[in-house]
Amino acid sequence: MIRFRIGKVTATLVEETVDKSFDFLKFFPLATPQDVEDNLSWIAPGHYDPATGRMLLSMHSWLLDTGRHKILIDGCVGNDKERPGRPDWCNLQTPYLDRLAKAGATPEQIDYVLCTHLHADHIGWNTRLVGDRWVPTFPNAKYVFGKTENDYWAARYAKESTGHHILGYKDSVLPVIEAGQAMMIDDYAEIADCLFIEPAPGHTPGHVAIWLKSNDAHAVMTGDILHHPIQVKYPHWSCFGCIDQKQSAETRRRILEKTCEQRALLLPGHFMAPFAGYVDETPEGFAFHHPE
Repeated sequence: MIRFRIGKVTATLVEETVDKSFDFLKFFPLATPQDVEDNLSWIAPGHYDPATGRMLLSMHSWLLDTGRHKILIDGCVGNDKERPGRPDWCNLQTPYLDRLAKAGATPEQIDYVLCTHLHADHIGWNTRLVGDRWVPTFPNAKYVFGKTENDYWAARYAKESTGHHILGYKDSVLPVIEAGQAMMIDDYAEIADCLFIEPAPGHTPGHVAIWLKSNDAHAVMTGDILHHPIQVKYPHWSCFGCIDQKQSAETRRRILEKTCEQRALLLPGHFMAPFAGYVDETPEGFAFHHPE
């Protein structure tokens, strides 16, 4: 079990699957073959497959146990979801809930579900299929959605009917809202006395960073602010899916700077093993290293 201690809070990894569908050079438009060659010694084989040129992305959630609350950060892809154009996300059948139980929580024990943003691979387990209906997976939880993010996807959903993220909003967000379990928050919010949410736009308009403080220890859950550890070295690299490439890069640099200042444990949404780490600021830029 991958588990980290931040003050009095434990953060436990809940794995779903590994996505191997993205070509590295297409995923990062600014990357070159020479960049890959220059970094091959440390990105392969754990974060990059040289044989296919594809990157490896872990699909996972973070389970936080504060002693008073059990909080799930981001809900991966989910089972039984139709996701045209994303074979690695389509109609999955994974033992995610069994892994959640081994990590320390049943669905009924989750108090909050926090979504860094509303892309389909971060909201899938918000709901599960019961008969022919999508129902909230966590019946006693408050699902925390940023109002800016929700408004953006609600507006798109009103005009569009296809695409994996639109379908994700339909089957993994709307049923939660209709069930009365959604908790809409403004740009800044505090949850459970230890989590502090702040805007981190660029990848999506309402993407947030979730900062954890317990005693004198800090951590940050970054969702898709960072997809891959190479972005620590090259923070100006935004992925092809970032709605605002420039803003995404500016947000990434700001979050990395704050992570260094607070000596915060970085808990990203897609890094492969060891899944978390620390960031140092060096004369050459930022450097990522694994927790000891």
